[in-house]
Amino acid sequence: MFESIVRILFDGASALAAGLFVYVALSVFGGFGQWVFQRRRPKWLRQLERQQKHLQAVYPKQGNNISRTVILGLAVGLGVKAALTGGILIAIFFIGLGLALYLYLGQRAGSMAREQVTDAVGDLIAAYYSAYLVIPTVFGALSEAIKTQTNAFLQNAVQHALDAFGTGKTAEEVLDQLDREVQNPYLSQFVFILRHTSESNQKEILNTLRDLSNRLDQRKRLKDRSRVALALVSGTVRFLQAANGAVMALAVLAPFWWNFYASSVSRQALLMIGGTIAILGSWYFENQLTQLRERVL
Repeated sequence: MFESIVRILFDGASALAAGLFVYVALSVFGGFGQWVFQRRRPKWLRQLERQQKHLQAVYPKQGNNISRTVILGLAVGLGVKAALTGGILIAIFFIGLGLALYLYLGQRAGSMAREQVTDAVGDLIAAYYSAYLVIPTVFGALSEAIKTQTNAFLQNAVQHALDAFGTGKTAEEVLDQLDREVQNPYLSQFVFILRHTSESNQKEILNTLRDLSNRLDQRKRLKDRSRVALALVSGTVRFLQAANGAVMALAVLAPFWWNFYASSVSRQALLMIGGTIAILGSWYFENQLTQLRERVL
């Protein structure tokens, strides 16, 4: 019994190591190919792309990229182990599954990062409201408001807008630039208010800002309540996802199970169908939770 457990752990570590090695090798070759491609492009075009990607580099990332890499490496490792021991179909299935999970987790991380930006916009509007009481000018109040901003992406975007205004661009051009770079619906409303500041008196602007800030505060309270209310359901889904992953990994690593599934194409197909059903069920409940959160907010 103890020897079987040690063997399973050794197979799992070997599969993870093999998967990470393949991932690193592919990353190196891909990076080299991208470097060669970029070097062949005109210098002015490379400079333009670097400017466009500057804000993306500081965009807040939820989740850990290491966890995505580990999942991809483990899936590729299991696929390599399956391929070397006669399970070609299962190998293709695991590698495809790893790539799909890697892309999905990246997309979800981006979605959660955008949610962080919305929270930061609420803080920015509240800080701007306080600053505008003392400094009744758009960019004067905005320069004070970003001093307390902790979101790096939003802070950099606002600072770029202020720098652009300082170089002689018009207020309309600067606000359009800010709206375009952040691409957040609540910031778009804030920018709309700033555009019409010169057409309204201070009291009307403050009332409109207060209404927008109150809506964002209400959204944040609802988000916190929904997170607490859905914590049990989310935890259950996570547990089932982990259990499904463990069962599928053991099907490849445990000798008795693997000998059964690798013995014929039909049994490999059976494992793939069972794994696909479990994954689709997990994705369905995850998607329902996401839609429920978005509906609440």
